[in-house]
Amino acid sequence: MKFTQQGEVVVRIALREQSTTHALLHVEVGDTGIGVARDAQSRLFEAFTQADGSTTRRFGGTGLGLAISKKLVELMGGEMGMHSVEGQGSTFWFTARFEKPQGPVRQSAAIPATLAGRRMLVVDDNETNRQILHHQLAAWGIQDVGVSNGDEALAALRAAAQHAPPSTWRSSTARCPAWTA
Repeated sequence: MKFTQQGEVVVRIALREQSTTHALLHVEVGDTGIGVARDAQSRLFEAFTQADGSTTRRFGGTGLGLAISKKLVELMGGEMGMHSVEGQGSTFWFTARFEKPQGPVRQSAAIPATLAGRRMLVVDDNETNRQILHHQLAAWGIQDVGVSNGDEALAALRAAAQHAPPSTWRSSTARCPAWTA
């Protein structure tokens, strides 16, 4: 986070494989920070190494974090790497094998059946936020349309009103398309 003055840092986790006792996860931490020069990338996982001396002076650090992290990941049966474009940001990733818990698993709260099949309009100027909401809504059986601003939202609402029969409109105060539950 210290290398990202503007923008965002996003953590993504995906299940790569699993057995009855273990799960292999792929974890990515991406940022819109300063990025790492191509010639420095190969040395970045070595102890006491940073991209360049000015990085150490500007942001601090010993150059041990990535070396320690890589060793821990390897001890967990995984791999670690990165992709970076200088001036655009970096994505560090690792895989690791985790033991699955044995015994009963706590269930999450049930999603009301009344939400399944509904449509929702998501308006947010941040693409990452729209993606997060899209995945959550899809898991609940909700169809969504994501847009980045008010003008796009109004256009999406108008298009929905033209294509949806009035019997599907739901609102306690006005007649509008059923974008929300």
